[in-house]
Amino acid sequence: MRRMNSSALSALRFFEAAARLGSFTRAGEELCITQSAVSQHVKSLEERLGCKLFFRLPGQIRLTDGGKAFAEVVARVLRELEEAADVLVAPRRAKIDVRLRTGPSFALRWLIPRLGQLHARHPNIRLHIIGDYNYLDLERKNFDLAVELTQAPPQRLHSELLMEEYLTPVCTWKYLAKHYFLKTPGHLARCVLLHDGIPWQSAGEDAEWRYWLDAVGAPGVDSTEGQFFTAADMAIQAALSHQGVAIGRLSLVQGLLSARELIAPFLQRIRHPAGYRLIYPSELAGRPGVLEVASWLREEAAIADQARTEPARANDIAAKKRHRSTSAETDPVDRPRLASQA
Repeated sequence: MRRMNSSALSALRFFEAAARLGSFTRAGEELCITQSAVSQHVKSLEERLGCKLFFRLPGQIRLTDGGKAFAEVVARVLRELEEAADVLVAPRRAKIDVRLRTGPSFALRWLIPRLGQLHARHPNIRLHIIGDYNYLDLERKNFDLAVELTQAPPQRLHSELLMEEYLTPVCTWKYLAKHYFLKTPGHLARCVLLHDGIPWQSAGEDAEWRYWLDAVGAPGVDSTEGQFFTAADMAIQAALSHQGVAIGRLSLVQGLLSARELIAPFLQRIRHPAGYRLIYPSELAGRPGVLEVASWLREEAAIADQARTEPARANDIAAKKRHRSTSAETDPVDRPRLASQA
């Protein structure tokens, strides 16, 4: 017959505390239960073992010889279990530093708003965000992971497509009301174009606008005109300040479109010629911290891609309403009023 069933095993910690403290009362205080509950657990253990573990004397208890020997074994086994548990969870408790390199615009508009989920899931990971305007330096490798907008995978590093990107012009409702004539891409010739002047390595400073205008068939718009910035977020901020129409990457402007701080005047969303790639040295693939952050980035990218259609659909409806309301009008004097009501 097996002496140590589940009930007897659960009683061991009560026996160990009583043996160590020499009192059912003090054992109860330590374990936050009553003295009588400790006594009952010890009694059930004695019945299971078929022998006395304590002499019960007036106002005190004393271990029997068998109880002393058993207490030593139980104390050692419980201590070894605690030590084994500590070894098991130590990697999850220890702080792990991970360096994640990406562009400042992507960090500000996409990455940072999502970091709460990563910290909640992996509180032991200390993430160091490196917002770098420079292109990826394969020699320095001052990162563990990188998210780069690029056309070509870098050599000598693991690289995978994390997320596709799409382009669409964006501006404020106020700017749109003032430029009420903006109904087709060709009308952008009369607007200020806002550029990210260095969108990806080897790209021209008007690359994103030129790519979108060529795709939608607006040859009359000069993509070299407008205002140029060294980061997409600067162009977005200029658009938020009613200074013109920015060529928006959906991953960066989707939240602003959902909050109606910006509007996409046209329905055309063109796949970006580059994509966001997850990059890291192959030798770090299974390293604690890198593994978890890479998995989290993949999950977030998949969620963002799935959710992208809903805000886009809502914005499409708003744009369609605006086009319907303006296309039926012939009096240009009324158009600013109608656009501001859209």
